[in-house]
Amino acid sequence: MMGMYQKSKRFYLLWLLVCAGTVANAQLKDYRYKGDVQKIDSAGVYRVELSPALIAKSYDGSSDIRIADEKGKGVPFVLSNKLSLNSPDSFIVFPEVTPEQVGDTATYYTAENKNNLNISQLWLRLKKTDVSRTVNLTGSDDLKSWFAIKEDIPLEQAGAGQGTEYQQSLIFPTSNYRYFRVQIIDRNKVPVKILQAGIYTVSLNKPVFAELPTVGVRSTDVNKTSRVFIDLHQPYRLNKLHFNISSPKYFDRRVVVYAMNVNGNETANVLADTTLTSSGTQDIALSVKTKKLRVDIYNADDNPLVITSINAYQIKLYAVCYLESGHKYSIYTGNPAATAADYDLSFLNNRAYNQLPGISHGAIYNNPAYAILPVPTTSKHSILLWSSLILVLLVLSFLTLKMVRELK
Repeated sequence: MMGMYQKSKRFYLLWLLVCAGTVANAQLKDYRYKGDVQKIDSAGVYRVELSPALIAKSYDGSSDIRIADEKGKGVPFVLSNKLSLNSPDSFIVFPEVTPEQVGDTATYYTAENKNNLNISQLWLRLKKTDVSRTVNLTGSDDLKSWFAIKEDIPLEQAGAGQGTEYQQSLIFPTSNYRYFRVQIIDRNKVPVKILQAGIYTVSLNKPVFAELPTVGVRSTDVNKTSRVFIDLHQPYRLNKLHFNISSPKYFDRRVVVYAMNVNGNETANVLADTTLTSSGTQDIALSVKTKKLRVDIYNADDNPLVITSINAYQIKLYAVCYLESGHKYSIYTGNPAATAADYDLSFLNNRAYNQLPGISHGAIYNNPAYAILPVPTTSKHSILLWSSLILVLLVLSFLTLKMVRELK
């Protein structure tokens, strides 16, 4: 009896381990494609540029994207397309007013906003520190009367990495005081060293585009209308089309863009109804994930436009995440059943995304761990599958109860 019990026990424990392993790796096995994230030398918050090829493999362009380390542990991240600028940021220094004496309980730094700019963010450059402090911010127009702006702002810790300095932003209600005073509460501890204060001039309204691979173009002229068929070859996220037109010299034509299905048939979805003019940029703004398009150009009695080529673009998309050194990270996609992840993003801590170090990932390839799993449906097959699973659980529960009774 005891020998049979030991065998049953071993079988039961093995079954539990198999189930646990299956649950632990289920997420990665559900994703058909992956790419290896660029190796990093030090821990920190990074912005990982997502390639157009990765987004093309995603079912909707975002919700089924995941990041994990070599052990399959998920990494929290946030997606954003407003991280890069067309030109480098410029830092406007707010000069320090006559340095104030550092007291026993607080460090003071007064910066002058000479032009009384309306600001809601003040950047501090500090010597690296790893201490716990809070910051109070006050404002004044005459260096005599001071008024509260924001209190008890946590001082960010510098963390690892190269260099001896780091930056922190203070976020507060829009103010235009001539002077801003930063007070770091030391509570009779050694003071923190503030090197500089100022603001970044940021232009986030200008998106940065990544050009998609060469598109296929063919056109026909029917009833005073030029029909241009565009093949992107993959279901890319498309945000802009640029038409290279060699003639005529002057033109102003109405243009309508239609989505097409994978078979090349037009759908009822009109993506854009705009104009192409010789005085404009010859760009058409879009927001669609598709493989094929049809563009109708209405010529009236004019000669058709001579289009030498068409360029397609996608707004760059980034995953902002905290990565640790010594790990190998991969990015996954291609899961039709996935929903948008909901992460704790406290690691961002009011960081300016465009100031984060940027990295990339390698070519997208088939995930070796991928298991072809059916998308959940309400079909008879699903009902049969769930019924079978419930039956198996009932049998295992019965066997477990029986073994416990035999043990007693």
